[in-house]
Amino acid sequence: MKLSPVLILRLGLGLTFLYASLHMLYDPTSWVGFIPQWAGNIIDPNTFLIIHSIFELILSVLLLWGVFLPAVSLIAFLDLVAILLLYGVDDLTFRDFGLALATLALFALSMKTNSSS
Repeated sequence: MKLSPVLILRLGLGLTFLYASLHMLYDPTSWVGFIPQWAGNIIDPNTFLIIHSIFELILSVLLLWGVFLPAVSLIAFLDLVAILLLYGVDDLTFRDFGLALATLALFALSMKTNSSS
């Protein structure tokens, strides 16, 4: 198996999304504080966490599997940008910003790989 930049990004991002999604399901009280108050007025925070964790679980499996990579990496990028825009800036913003740019890099690399195939 060749250790390519795309594989490294897929593994790193896929495992990150996998951890977050499983931890949201396992311990929602640790995550409920990250839901903006205005969103909690629209949907029950625990319901939102379940939906978002399942969404990110699906993203993680698809990233790790490496299927539909351009679309999945773009969706993961948009998910992280939405978190940055809707939650706001805090002590963890640097992490989300770095992950967002990593998903964008994966998107660019996967588009390049698909166009040269």
